[in-house]
Amino acid sequence: MKKLLLSLFTILALVSCQTESLNEIISTNESIDLEGENSFLQAKNSSGKNSFMVIAQAETLSHKLEFSIKKHGEIVRTIPEIGIAIVKSSNPNFEQNVSKISGVRSVVPDLTVNWLEPINVQPMANPASIGDDDTYFNIQWGLDAIDAPEAWNAGYQGSNTKVFILDSGIDAEHPDLAPNLNTQLSKSFVPNEDWNIQPGLYINHGTHVAGIIAAVDNDRGVIGVAPMTEIVAVKVLSEYTGSGSFGGINAGIVYAANNSADVINMSLGTTLNKNGKFYDEDGNYEGKIPSKYIQEIVHAQQRAIDYAYKKGVTIVTSAGNSGMNADGNGSAIVMPADLNNVITVSATAPFAWVYNPTPNLDEFASYSNYGTSLVDIAAPGGDYDSPYDFWWYDMVYSTVSEGYTWLAGTSMASPHVAGVAALIIGKNGGEMAPHEVAKQLYNTADKIDTNGASDFYGKGRVNAYRAVTE
Repeated sequence: MKKLLLSLFTILALVSCQTESLNEIISTNESIDLEGENSFLQAKNSSGKNSFMVIAQAETLSHKLEFSIKKHGEIVRTIPEIGIAIVKSSNPNFEQNVSKISGVRSVVPDLTVNWLEPINVQPMANPASIGDDDTYFNIQWGLDAIDAPEAWNAGYQGSNTKVFILDSGIDAEHPDLAPNLNTQLSKSFVPNEDWNIQPGLYINHGTHVAGIIAAVDNDRGVIGVAPMTEIVAVKVLSEYTGSGSFGGINAGIVYAANNSADVINMSLGTTLNKNGKFYDEDGNYEGKIPSKYIQEIVHAQQRAIDYAYKKGVTIVTSAGNSGMNADGNGSAIVMPADLNNVITVSATAPFAWVYNPTPNLDEFASYSNYGTSLVDIAAPGGDYDSPYDFWWYDMVYSTVSEGYTWLAGTSMASPHVAGVAALIIGKNGGEMAPHEVAKQLYNTADKIDTNGASDFYGKGRVNAYRAVTE
């Protein structure tokens, strides 16, 4: 059966976790109007109403303030724990009117952006299989790189922990994921899309991430870093476009925190320019929005992150795939990787792994963002830059809808760290403060090119065995 699935699943794709400009804002049922340098950026739904994020001055949303806002538009979602309401209105004066309400800090468009940017790779038909026919464990070089099997043999597999996966949904019926998936808690924050993805054999980003974290050890398929952890699907991105609203992602973070998450994995990201300028995919200037919008969007997401952090959640996210030196790009902010209280992960990979019996598994991935101001730690994310045959084996092999395939990106690196975080928390009885989890990850990481202050690897490349034994 596994050979059949491998033969059927012939499409190789490289999914990254970052969009490079605000002009790439898309959605299946929302659109953005960009009408000149001084125009306002508006989020509209199919009814013609604009979608806004109303941010309270307080980090709570009182009933009185909610009642006042409701007079000016349709409240479609509230996140009272962080003082945010998502409102739709066709009134052209909505922003001006609501901004005057006592207790309102700001009103900004609830932007919908593409958080998952695909990199085109030529399809490869019938990739060759190697090794044991009964399992794909032997091609999961990432597990070897971080000494995950040694951690399992020491008795740590992530039991008594819960990892919430904020992504594009999960294949609930996949045999490698179903035993560990909590279907009662899984939830979608994407309009008109269920958290359980559509059936069929195709690439789904969230399902691939889920397999890296917690594919069960069932003598078939693949194995996750923490094969006994419980996972929860929180759909914040469309499975069709990779897009999602800031309001939806913020709500997903708060939802995970309110439902006893130990770890949140966010293999997603977008880059915003602090001055409000946006560019096309070729770097050409397209226009500008008020920089205040950017500041307030960042502030709102930081509130959500801080809320989860204070509730005891360890938050892991991807560094981004633009090959950007964050230390030399102060005008840009990578969301959520640049925020406080998150663990930001860069990507590593082997080079021509199939041909090298003793490979270096810690080459820095060609696409990964870097910089000490951004990267906290590194983990296997895979790469595609080998000129030799079978280059796809340098990528990360994991689950997808009804099958398996290789993908690469910091999106794949982040779940390796999230899985190790689950191992650490599991060792501690299922409860551990996030700053203690981060400290243990950093102190036990393998120092690759410096003594723990690397532009590329941060504190080092994560090591699962050392994390649970030292």
